[in-house]
Amino acid sequence: MAFIKKVLSLLLVFVCFNGAAACSKDAVKERKPINEGSMVNLEDAEKLFKGYSKELYTIKDAANPPTSDEIATKMKVYLTDKQYKADINNRKYQLPELVSKQLNKRIEVQDVSLEEQSKNDDNTIDYFYTTKFKVYDENSSKVYEKEGELTITITKNGLKIDREWSRGVKIDGLEQGGL
Repeated sequence: MAFIKKVLSLLLVFVCFNGAAACSKDAVKERKPINEGSMVNLEDAEKLFKGYSKELYTIKDAANPPTSDEIATKMKVYLTDKQYKADINNRKYQLPELVSKQLNKRIEVQDVSLEEQSKNDDNTIDYFYTTKFKVYDENSSKVYEKEGELTITITKNGLKIDREWSRGVKIDGLEQGGL
């Protein structure tokens, strides 16, 4: 009888563990948060960063681009509070709107790629990144590459960008500035 109880309890632990692992995988597919303590893999990190980049840089209508406040509202789900506040203070969300208005061109993210740099003792992961985006109108189109670094952490609300730094990129046609 004691042997059967041990086997059943081990079976229960095994089923619960496998169920939790499957739920985490399904949660990513359904864009639900990954729980604290889960492992970050490159595919999940790239999905997060691609969503972030598209929300930040995509301007579909140059005549009526989203405002910096509208962009900032969308960014909150991708960032830790610390990074979100830093981006607000640095007026980061004004750049796509200003570039689009000054050039009268649309912006579209073409691709993002991450390369793992290091796993840190605080369970964050640092990455090098490249974002390719197209600035275009009916008459011209040019693809730019932006490189930088990024740190991703796991919070109770899922994966979040905890730090993002870039070298920036000069956009043709702007006297100063860029993305």
